[in-house]
Amino acid sequence: MRVSVDKFGVTPQNEQVDIVTIESDNGSYIKLTNYGAKLVALVVPDSEGRLDDIVLGYNTLDGYLVGNRFFGSNPGRYANRIKGAQLTIDGVTYKLPANEGENLLHGGEKAFDGVIWSYEIQENSVSFQYLSPDGENGFPGALDTTITYRWTKDFKLIIDYRATTSKPTHVNLTHHSYFNLDGEGAGSIADHKIAIDASHYLEVGEGLIPTGRYLSVDGTPLDLRHEQRIGDVADSDFPAMKSALGFDHCYVLDHKNEAMSHCARVFSPKSGRTMDVFTTLPGLQFYSCNHVASEVAGKSGVGYPIRSSLCLEPQFFPNTPNIGTFPSTLLVPNQEYNQTIIYQFNFKTQ
Repeated sequence: MRVSVDKFGVTPQNEQVDIVTIESDNGSYIKLTNYGAKLVALVVPDSEGRLDDIVLGYNTLDGYLVGNRFFGSNPGRYANRIKGAQLTIDGVTYKLPANEGENLLHGGEKAFDGVIWSYEIQENSVSFQYLSPDGENGFPGALDTTITYRWTKDFKLIIDYRATTSKPTHVNLTHHSYFNLDGEGAGSIADHKIAIDASHYLEVGEGLIPTGRYLSVDGTPLDLRHEQRIGDVADSDFPAMKSALGFDHCYVLDHKNEAMSHCARVFSPKSGRTMDVFTTLPGLQFYSCNHVASEVAGKSGVGYPIRSSLCLEPQFFPNTPNIGTFPSTLLVPNQEYNQTIIYQFNFKTQ
């Protein structure tokens, strides 16, 4: 492995931002920036050995400052939605800054994706660290978070999340890259095929907020236990699909414990690339890019339209702080938040 560091830009606050490249001897590599601890590039071969960057993003820091804030990010402190932008711990209600109607999305307006992280480089990994002060975006407790990316010669991206807190608080971290297995500027992912290891998904109400009920995927277009072409099901008239304009659902994964388990697979017939997802987390948010991903020009010099990518975000369930029956996201002092997500890439002939 070869690791190099370059300058990526300067923020409006005159903060220097770096970009780190981890490259394997086989030519595959990832690029990471300490602005938001984001994944900027992920380059892997297709079935004919051609290398392509398969994550959406920008060539400069300026793009990340004005474009889609979530490209390659790790939303936090709490990924996904919290109803009413509030939570209660030990009888104390904490009001959070709503940023999606009355609700909180991905931690608030300026959250983990918009701050500068310190970092350390190892042989094939980079560890980003950020101390979120007590009360930041309304959350209680000083939260000390480390996100470590590892890249392996067999095309495996391993992301480890660690966090400790000074006060009881809620934490839900995930990875939010937008993937296109044909290349980040290759157009639609309608021909991509997907399978998700889940027999249930979360019922949602207004604002895509979970109600607390698990619904069976049986007999619905949300049943992805067997591989489906995304273009055949994403525009279904099924009410749960129509209200979200496609896939934007949290699946309840079938694995029953916290051990590392396979949860999803994506395959592109065009490039022959596959992506398998493994996690220790109980849920998986599948988003089929139902809105324009970015009008700001991406790495290929054009914007990213609807259905130009997909997101697979292993996580705890949305709105868990307000639903007592969901697996708990409460973190208390002297405990450690410790979760892992793995994206494994491969390729096969047609």
